[in-house]
Amino acid sequence: MSGEIMPLDRGKVFAHIDKNLPQHIAKLQEPIRQPSISLENKGVRECANLILSYLTSLGVKASLEETSGNPVVYGSYDAGADKTIVVYMMYDTMPVDEPGWRVDPLAGMLTDVPPFGRCLVARGSFNTKGELRGFLNACESIKATRQKLPVNLLFVVEGEEELGSRHLPEFISRHEKDLQAAKAVFFPFCSQDRTGKVVMYLGVKGIVYFELELDGATWGKGPKEFGIHGSNK
Repeated sequence: MSGEIMPLDRGKVFAHIDKNLPQHIAKLQEPIRQPSISLENKGVRECANLILSYLTSLGVKASLEETSGNPVVYGSYDAGADKTIVVYMMYDTMPVDEPGWRVDPLAGMLTDVPPFGRCLVARGSFNTKGELRGFLNACESIKATRQKLPVNLLFVVEGEEELGSRHLPEFISRHEKDLQAAKAVFFPFCSQDRTGKVVMYLGVKGIVYFELELDGATWGKGPKEFGIHGSNK
């Protein structure tokens, strides 16, 4: 379905968020308090089901897509717009056994952090369950102010990002046609500096692992049987 979408009145959305800030913060805390440590397989499926409940309550047609590893939460939201974007998210986190935590990393507590004031300090608050829930809070606020999202959304929420997304290709191969039809991919992953300025990244780098073996003996520049490299010739 497509049609004309009225410009978004962000002032109404911001006012709704300010008015309901305690509820919004509580919604940020809930997924953080649910462990989802993929390296230890701790609470991962429980968290996937929690994210699924968030999407369905938002009006997203969503389901758990099984893979050979952890499930992907997949959903589509038809806003009646002409364009669709993929919203990529992750619900898994790293372990919590590092030294130096000033608070319980799974308690989701608000803590004073100078110069920022009260902050949500916990595993996943920044990377990235807090970002995930914050994006959904924003979508809920748009709907609560009786406005429409400006684009249709395809949600792809994986549970193995911290493991290198090892089974994500299985999911992508099953939904390749729908994913390729999207105009862009958005990863809700922001930061805030000491002045309060918020930065939204419009792209991220990937990581490629490979082994490279070189042998220049055939062209006389690097005989591996000698201790001094052939470049000294």
